[in-house]
Amino acid sequence: MSKNIYQKILEVMKNIEYLSKDDAVAFGTTKYRAMSEEKVTMTVRKELIKQGLVVFPVEQTVEKDGHITTTNTTYKMVNTENPEEFVILASSGQGSDTQDKGVGKAMTYSFKYMLLRTFAIPTGEDPDKVASEQIDYEEALTKKKADVKKLLEETDSDTEEFLATCSKFFERKIKSVDEMFEKELDNAIRTLSKKKKEKK
Repeated sequence: MSKNIYQKILEVMKNIEYLSKDDAVAFGTTKYRAMSEEKVTMTVRKELIKQGLVVFPVEQTVEKDGHITTTNTTYKMVNTENPEEFVILASSGQGSDTQDKGVGKAMTYSFKYMLLRTFAIPTGEDPDKVASEQIDYEEALTKKKADVKKLLEETDSDTEEFLATCSKFFERKIKSVDEMFEKELDNAIRTLSKKKKEKK
């Protein structure tokens, strides 16, 4: 006797009782253990195939605010034994990136937590707290970069010469302010702020 879609979802929930964290993430002074998208997808994928379920995105909106990208995605889960039987799932994700990877990060986050929440899989992590901390850190880092650029202008400093000095001091090649690490930005802000005061 074939199972309906809800019975199949229940079977997946029974077969995946818990997923342990398998990734280490660090940004600034914050470090934490996390659950990788790869582990979630690989584990759940096996059960989806076993139960005859397929899931895929059917609608998505993307919003970008500075370096934060938010995706709101609607997924459709179909019972392959009875394709007319399906459920609609919704999930959102945010990705922080100064280049062009924000959408991909947001989509990965959204898909990962759609699977975890749909099948109520406990992991022992608090994604909301982690995401909030990381976004706050990224925003603070972006502000520091902007402050350094502004101070370089206000002090009439030669940017290339300044970066060359920073490269020598920190013993690594720094091609632009956007490549600078937090401690390097802090050092630059102190140095340039002092130069600005002396200039007055």
